[in-house]
Amino acid sequence: MRMISIDPGTLTCGVAVWDIDDKSFIINNIETFTIAISNDIALEFRLYKLYETLHKLVKDIEPVQYIHESAFMNRFRPQAYGPIYAAIFMIRKAYIDFNPMSGLFAYPPKSIKSVVSTGNADKNDMFEAVSKLVELSCFLKGHEDEHQIDAMAIGYVHLLNIRAQPELLIV
Repeated sequence: MRMISIDPGTLTCGVAVWDIDDKSFIINNIETFTIAISNDIALEFRLYKLYETLHKLVKDIEPVQYIHESAFMNRFRPQAYGPIYAAIFMIRKAYIDFNPMSGLFAYPPKSIKSVVSTGNADKNDMFEAVSKLVELSCFLKGHEDEHQIDAMAIGYVHLLNIRAQPELLIV
């Protein structure tokens, strides 16, 4: 089974592509990368570039599950409200265009952090937490950025949920 997990953003998105055994739900492989889009480009073109990139990826690998972190805003990021929701819309659209019936999941940041670390983990804490997870650490290459680490954490939370509730795979 293939799945994609995404740490959304309007300038950078972390992506993890997972190969999971269909029966045991053991991780066979994880490939990560970051989609980086120049801030010099207008927001609507950045969003379209994000959509194009993910659309091609989904078409190429045909994932069964597509997971992203849900949006969050706080008093330190009020300007992100509209753009991050627009980015998530494009992220979802890239998958829905190929598989409109199922396999789309979102997890709140706090729940991701509480599963892999503590509920208040920052970027350094997340890197440390992911590198301590035996199932994930063997796939780290040592050059992952914070967005790739977050994408791995997001996918791992979903994998744990699939293991606990295999009916999440039923279409």
